[in-house]
Amino acid sequence: MNKANTPIAKHSLEDAADWLIRLQEAPLTREEKAQLEQWQKAHADNAHAWARVQRLMQQVDTLPKGAAAAVLNRPDDESRRFAIGKLALLLAAGPALWGTYKTLETQQWSADYRTAKGEFQHITLPDGSLVTLNTATAFDMTFNRHSRLLSLREGEIEIHTAQVDPQHFGPFIIHTQEGTLTPLGKRLSVRQCDGFTQLAALEGQVQVTPKRAQQDAVIKIPSGYQAKVSPYELLSSEAISPATTAWLKQMLAVHDMPLKQFAQEVSRYRLGYLRVSPDIENLMVSGAFPTTDTDTILNMLSHTYPIHAKQHLGGYWVTLEPA
Repeated sequence: MNKANTPIAKHSLEDAADWLIRLQEAPLTREEKAQLEQWQKAHADNAHAWARVQRLMQQVDTLPKGAAAAVLNRPDDESRRFAIGKLALLLAAGPALWGTYKTLETQQWSADYRTAKGEFQHITLPDGSLVTLNTATAFDMTFNRHSRLLSLREGEIEIHTAQVDPQHFGPFIIHTQEGTLTPLGKRLSVRQCDGFTQLAALEGQVQVTPKRAQQDAVIKIPSGYQAKVSPYELLSSEAISPATTAWLKQMLAVHDMPLKQFAQEVSRYRLGYLRVSPDIENLMVSGAFPTTDTDTILNMLSHTYPIHAKQHLGGYWVTLEPA
């Protein structure tokens, strides 16, 4: 097998990306060079990952326009940090995943309504309905006599549906990747997750039709309940928890959530890359954290749990390690 295409363990790629960033920030000390050499010898995947670093550094011109110049020539400013971060992400995620990310990024910014990472927004639709957009959210809108359609591309929204004249507007409908939601009440929230839709019937029932359900099966989620839905079926249903609606107060509330999953949630609000050391990825985290300031979240973790937030590139790349 071609070494360039050899599958490499994700943790080895992430370690290699960490070393790449350290090399870009400052020359390695004699001790650090010895550590790097020892790390390469510790496992074949580490050696392959470092070989990929060498190839990538020789091909920086394959990055988006201007990124290569930023990596090699610019002073230590935000643009340079961002470019180095892109290079490290490309290494850790792989070219295919990087391409997917860029496609999704482009799709988001072509949507009718959208928010960037960390942004929170309220909008009023033409029918008077109110929509709150959480971080990194995008949806399209088509309103006519037949329907009021929102197509959620990604992210999370809360909707207060308005009462309208049926002669001017049709029923309110939300499309997600997994199916169709029709609010029978006044208020609901919807989140597009990876492989499923999460919804909460905040005021009134929500009717759900999974995209690939047999015989057009219709599921009704009672008011006060939340649910997860796949393209085929209802995955779960339970009473709404405070954690589900905490985002409306710009808070992230969790109870006994593994640190790795918690970091993924924080990453929804934070620019850059947040990595968790395998040694502590199963550490359980509980509490309420402000999504308006992810640096505060990292500080709270460090003061509450045996965690050290190791930062590079001005905080663009952060690794959570055992303290």
